[in-house]
Amino acid sequence: MSESVVQRSSRFLREVWIELQKVSWPTIPEIRQSTIVVLVAVFLCAIFIGIIDWGLSRLVRLVF
Repeated sequence: MSESVVQRSSRFLREVWIELQKVSWPTIPEIRQSTIVVLVAVFLCAIFIGIIDWGLSRLVRLVF
């Protein structure tokens, strides 16, 4: 016979808990460092896209 929904859900949650215990969670300094890297990368990409947008808009104004 097949398992009931409750049994399958219970088994799934137990397996999820077991897998979560195997995870190597980052430390607070690692999280802080990763956040800074992401913010700097986003800032640089925004500047790059802004410069490209500005340049293309000037080019379009010159053409038209």
